[in-house]
Amino acid sequence: MKFMPIVPVGFVHQGQLARDVEKAVAKLSRREVVRVRHSVGVDSTGEPAIFFRIVLTDAASKADALADVTGRVSATLFDELRPHENWGLIPYFSFRSKSEQDNRNEPEWA
Repeated sequence: MKFMPIVPVGFVHQGQLARDVEKAVAKLSRREVVRVRHSVGVDSTGEPAIFFRIVLTDAASKADALADVTGRVSATLFDELRPHENWGLIPYFSFRSKSEQDNRNEPEWA
């Protein structure tokens, strides 16, 4: 078993992480993803984490496509960033549709 040190959140280079997230987001389909935002913090257990807030197109948010789309988007971000291996961060993914975001108008998702 390989030991992976956990990096305290204060030691994550935010600029480099943001650039890496942008590169990963560029690989996502614009027909499915409107935008991706992220923040770094700690999860409910106190472990360093990266929280993704992903706004999907309304078409990609339809019930018949949602599981495939969210799985594909999560896998792409996970595979491209390798958040635990490269950054010592546990990834969390939250999704909402464009129309849901428009109704809620929460700035952290904008």
